[in-house]
Amino acid sequence: MNKRHLVDSLSLSRIIFGILFAGSVFYLNGNLIIIFVIYFFAVLSDVLDGKLARRYKIDNKNKGAKVDVLSDFAFIMLSSFALCYVNLLPFWFLIIITLKLMEFFKTSSEGLEYEKFGTLVALMFYALPGIIVLFNFFKIPIIINLMLCIFITVCAIISSGLRIIHKRRN
Repeated sequence: MNKRHLVDSLSLSRIIFGILFAGSVFYLNGNLIIIFVIYFFAVLSDVLDGKLARRYKIDNKNKGAKVDVLSDFAFIMLSSFALCYVNLLPFWFLIIITLKLMEFFKTSSEGLEYEKFGTLVALMFYALPGIIVLFNFFKIPIIINLMLCIFITVCAIISSGLRIIHKRRN
């Protein structure tokens, strides 16, 4: 297997981890250990594909970077959908995630273009399923989940505004 395929395989594994995460939420009555093992491996695959892409000097503006972003999106959507299904996240949050991804691709003219605040928002999207599972395990009131979703949504709106302003200046 060549280096590009290894990196892409790690990225694509997040789709499988997303399916496994959702399945464990749906069918295993929220078994925290299994859900967290799956979540851990999804995060690990994301860290490793990034490290390997940098080590092998694989350009982040090519098709591989799109595979990475779409795999992240798939994991985030699958895990968030599962949490919506069991009423731990509001459904409208899935729309926010989708709109943010569409905005990212629409405003990335030549290859993918990252900016710091947008990357932070993406990390929040990525971390939220793990946080929600922990909150549920520790019986933290569900209103906190909603407050987190609202906070992340506000950050996403600010990030989009900054990105659009930046694109207009260039």
